[in-house]
Amino acid sequence: MTFAASAQAFALAWLALAVALEVIGTSLLKISDGLKRRLVGILGVLCVVGAFAALAQAIRGMDLSVAYAVWGGVGLVLTAVVGALAFGQRIRPAGWLGIVLVVAGVVALKLF
Repeated sequence: MTFAASAQAFALAWLALAVALEVIGTSLLKISDGLKRRLVGILGVLCVVGAFAALAQAIRGMDLSVAYAVWGGVGLVLTAVVGALAFGQRIRPAGWLGIVLVVAGVVALKLF
């Protein structure tokens, strides 16, 4: 593996961590009920801060526009799935269309 490929792999690992922390943090904030459950809320905020720290590391090894788009797009999709599965939230057809458009935008940004 070349140095460039290794740096890219580390950037992708940081980006995956950023996405995971964002989804976990956002879910914990939902569970905290508007920060009424303080410990859960604090953990949620710490996860979100950790997500930004991981994103900062990811953009050291990849384009900002791609990293941010992937972070936002994948985070959006995973958060919607968690919302549906864990919290019983319904995604309407227009919402699914929006998710598809975001994913298409991320793919287009990465490919073109």
